Amino acid sequence: MKTPQELIQKYNRPGPRYTSYPPVPFWNNSPNEATWIRHITQKYDAQKGIDLYVHVPYCESLCFYCGCNRTITKNHGVEKPYLSLLLDEWKLYEEKLGFTPAVNSLHFGGGTPTFLSPENLNMLMKHLLKNKTSEFIGSIEIDPRTCKTEHLDVLIENGIKRVSLGIQDFDPIVQKLINRHQPESLVESLVEKIRAKGISSVNFDLIYGLPGQTKESIVRTIEIVMKMKPDLIAFYSYAHLPDRIKNQRLIPENTLPSAELKRELYELGRKCLWDCGYTEIGMDHFALPSSYLHKAKDENGLHRNFMGYVDKKSSILLGLGPTSISDSSLSFVQNAKSMKDYEDLITKGSLPIEKGHSHSEIDLFVQKIILDLMCQNKAYIGNSSVPYSDEIHEELSKFKEDGIIEMLNNEILITELGKAFVRNVAMSFDYYLRAQTTKTKFSQTI
Repeated sequence: MKTPQELIQKYNRPGPRYTSYPPVPFWNNSPNEATWIRHITQKYDAQKGIDLYVHVPYCESLCFYCGCNRTITKNHGVEKPYLSLLLDEWKLYEEKLGFTPAVNSLHFGGGTPTFLSPENLNMLMKHLLKNKTSEFIGSIEIDPRTCKTEHLDVLIENGIKRVSLGIQDFDPIVQKLINRHQPESLVESLVEKIRAKGISSVNFDLIYGLPGQTKESIVRTIEIVMKMKPDLIAFYSYAHLPDRIKNQRLIPENTLPSAELKRELYELGRKCLWDCGYTEIGMDHFALPSSYLHKAKDENGLHRNFMGYVDKKSSILLGLGPTSISDSSLSFVQNAKSMKDYEDLITKGSLPIEKGHSHSEIDLFVQKIILDLMCQNKAYIGNSSVPYSDEIHEELSKFKEDGIIEMLNNEILITELGKAFVRNVAMSFDYYLRAQTTKTKFSQTI
């Protein structure tokens, strides 16, 4: 049996994160607008409604590590024109569908959603939430540096009860290297206000593998986090891709931890979280037993999509704003990346779709396998024939030999050791990845 370090050396290679299957670089056979609308109509259930994602692409300052689609500006005059575009896009959906979809959940991401003034954020929510399901839940990503008490009032007024704070790291050296100054006192004060307002769930985003991080700094960051005890923690791996993400070139290569140290940072952070009562519920995600995601995991109701892990899921996810991704359950589409292209398409009366993918039956079969692996650490693969089945079974045998999986009656079970390698197991079933003719750049799997 190989040691964990030997397994890391063997399996640590570039691979998709599988927030979707197929991964975006392998999309083909994009649905046209009429087909996309037909797919939504086919899958729409008025009782379950839709999940709605809204992208706010503005930030006041640049975080050097960031790989998101965003525009850096301190000019808040961009807010109202942008909100007008978002509402025009929503109106186009209403017109082309012939009805106003009921909203089952609403998630704001970015960029920085709290870049918007409380007044503008409230106005946008009021327009989008005119028709909600009885089980509506809302969530938002918050930058502690821009969030005001008035923002929290707007969230409560509109039923937004889940917030996620971008923390990344509390060490001042690391914060300087990533250009994100965010003192402990600022975050602690905000968390107190959030809880005083009655917001039920708080998530902290942390990142390991950042420049300047050490084992001591990771422990210290988690000690500070534990003072505030969020019910959810996302502990992400930093993906350093300077060839593709220009702002990451501002991070000196010699300040980054080695691959070996990076993995040690994760294992140490993971142990600290376990010791503090958190359970690993999915790739990069930890939860207290009282949290909604922990309960969803226990009840086999955990899901994963473009927004991460969720406890409830409609058949349809609609994304508004540039680069936003939508899912009809029969197909994916992604909006135009540039603001100009996004605006031009909406002005012409077209949905601002730039690319997409229509699923085959095999796509959907493999998609379920990968989602089950990511959410439940197990998957039933049955006897169905999939592309590269001989290669898949050969690789599964090696995973079993290495203690990463167990096999029982055509079901894959990820072992405790194997949780670190779940992306690798998922990659075995990705026939688009196998068939690619040019190498797509992905982050390392471990």
